[in-house]
Amino acid sequence: MNDLEVQMINLEAMHVVVATGYGTDPENEAWSEILEFATDHDLDPWDQTHRFFGFNDPDPEPIDSDYGYEQWMTVSTEVEVVPPLKTRDVDGGRYAMVRIHGLDTIGDSWRYLADWCKEHGYQIDTDRDPCLEELLTPVEYSPTQWDMNLYLAVAN
Repeated sequence: MNDLEVQMINLEAMHVVVATGYGTDPENEAWSEILEFATDHDLDPWDQTHRFFGFNDPDPEPIDSDYGYEQWMTVSTEVEVVPPLKTRDVDGGRYAMVRIHGLDTIGDSWRYLADWCKEHGYQIDTDRDPCLEELLTPVEYSPTQWDMNLYLAVAN
């Protein structure tokens, strides 16, 4: 994990469509809703105009139990949705970020990022969604081929 390069960045505020899933595989449930939304609105999700962020909500406790996942897709403010989807305006802010390759590295990468922040005197900002996962490659790729940015909210 020592080969991960941590960057301090400022995420801009964004308007997003929100889909949620809950169970043993909530990510796929949330992704299905987001991709169905994109198809229904004639949006190409991978045309570089949209970004995708997700996070556990709530986290699994204990490990391997049911949990929730919230998936976001950035869209213009004119986009309308119908339940169960909703829209949200998300404040930007300062984040520590690492880029990873392959979903199999995500757990160790999150631990590395949290440890790095602690070692460098950064405090996690729990007033925002503190842990965001941005998928950079199409979700249809094999998870071993996914490129992702992991963002940990830090206090300014």
